[in-house]
Amino acid sequence: MKLTKRVWRASLIVLAVSVFALPVMAEEPIATDLAVAEADGYLGIWSLTVDVMGNEISLILTLSDVDGKVGATLDSEQQAEALAIPEISKTDDGGLELSGELKFGDSFSLDIIINIVKDGDDLRGKVVDTGGLFKADVVGTPLTQADVDEVQGRRPDPTEARLNVDGKKIRIGFADLSTGTSDWELFEKVGDGEVFKYTLSRATKMYTDMDMAFGDAVVKAGNVADDYPGVYSLWMKKVGDGWSLVFNSQPDIWGTRHVAEHDVAEVPLTSAEVDGDPQEKFVIELAHGDDGDATLTLRWGNQEWSAPFTI
Repeated sequence: MKLTKRVWRASLIVLAVSVFALPVMAEEPIATDLAVAEADGYLGIWSLTVDVMGNEISLILTLSDVDGKVGATLDSEQQAEALAIPEISKTDDGGLELSGELKFGDSFSLDIIINIVKDGDDLRGKVVDTGGLFKADVVGTPLTQADVDEVQGRRPDPTEARLNVDGKKIRIGFADLSTGTSDWELFEKVGDGEVFKYTLSRATKMYTDMDMAFGDAVVKAGNVADDYPGVYSLWMKKVGDGWSLVFNSQPDIWGTRHVAEHDVAEVPLTSAEVDGDPQEKFVIELAHGDDGDATLTLRWGNQEWSAPFTI
């Protein structure tokens, strides 16, 4: 018996429930167009249970006051950190409509709309895939911050490079790349003028609260919205015998999906060979000196690449 495309994709969702995940970067809630006064009774932390074909997905929804506007994040125990919800509006029945994205592991993602309405002390509603694939019931119950802290104590550590300067942060969630894989083979074969694209991970993603000046090239905060961190994907590009680092304005994409027209900056990398055992796992580090200068360093195999910058 042949499965229809709809049933086949729905079956994938059920299989992916056990590895449900959000993107590997923590995001602060974004101030949406909805005023806090319009969301009376909804602000707080909620445990959402979504029933997908008899399988339950557990999420944490946090609705908060961001300068008088409603902001929200979605979270889950399986993922390192939270994802901001970009759009929230009031519905005719007095509930809220939240538009965002669900990611099932690293396999695929769905654009969704969550509709919730108060039901006594709890929430009830629906989550709908905008592509028409599924509609599922949602039940929400209040959580305390202690509940959330307990969940965070069980979650995996994010693979990130972090830099904190006077309360402002730069965070880079980098791709899970290893030597001895097909991606390593692709890396060794990158030609002059080509960007390294990889198949086994999402693109490296950076948030920055500060403008980063790599010489004349400046990577700015606020490229998505005012008073919000700059968000970029990072790519290595072969240039002659060396490499450069490319900053791209499309942050939430797979490692094969680089689109050059969205590149916003390209900076040269200084290459060096590293003594000792090869670095099996790809790693990125950020360092900051007392003189205000900083360095972004990448290591993989027996190579190290670095780029100095100021903030």
